[in-house]
Amino acid sequence: MREKFQTKAFEVVAPLLQPDERPITATRALAGSFTASRLGTTVAQGLKTQAGAALVGAVLTSSTSKQFIVVTTDRLIFLPQTFLGGPATEVLGEIPRDQVTLVEAKIGVVSLLRIGFGDGGDGLSLTFPRIDKKNAQALADALREKPAG
Repeated sequence: MREKFQTKAFEVVAPLLQPDERPITATRALAGSFTASRLGTTVAQGLKTQAGAALVGAVLTSSTSKQFIVVTTDRLIFLPQTFLGGPATEVLGEIPRDQVTLVEAKIGVVSLLRIGFGDGGDGLSLTFPRIDKKNAQALADALREKPAG
């Protein structure tokens, strides 16, 4: 199932890619915001506006927490999930790879990735059920790689 959804996500973002940009991985996740500047890291179940940057704000003010994340050589592209868990065709937002940092990765029964945006302390918390554990690991590995450029 993972390959089917990933292939569909790659097809959805293909028209958006720059000439030298290529997709690396894609997966579904439950997204929520977090702010590292608070005492401890607060993880929200829903998406709330907490970011100053317009691109980050577009993702965090989304009407859905069930998202599909596509990592390319140049950026992260966020798509909503369909009812069946696959990627929808509209784009919720995108963030250049050089503005994204993998802050934390906990791979387990319920996997959790936290990615930070820029240096403002805001970011996105991504949770993955056990069935998507391999997807969480693939996303963490892709985010650990240095972005193109």
